[in-house]
Amino acid sequence: MNFEGIIKRLEEKGLPVAHNEFIATSKNPIPSPPFLVWLAKEAQRGGDKKNFLREINAAIELYTERRPDAELERWMETEVLRDVEFERFQTLIPDENIVQTAYQFTILQKIKEA
Repeated sequence: MNFEGIIKRLEEKGLPVAHNEFIATSKNPIPSPPFLVWLAKEAQRGGDKKNFLREINAAIELYTERRPDAELERWMETEVLRDVEFERFQTLIPDENIVQTAYQFTILQKIKEA
């Protein structure tokens, strides 16, 4: 699985999804939970200038109201990240009365020069 495929799986659920953060505007306020935010850091390497390896260290953050949502967590783990090794952690954000469940993972993708 490549990283773009993971993001496509996220979007198929129909929940609001943003890269890095939601930015509120007069026409599009920040959505109410549940919603998803993904972040990624990429590094590319490869010595022969024809084949490169891209390492993508990413996180998907699931935000829910007041308490964890077992059904959405199951979906994340069995559908979105079904073929990816990940680490999961959870934290309460008391000021906003929401729970963040974060999934961190790394994907290596081969990239060939044309």
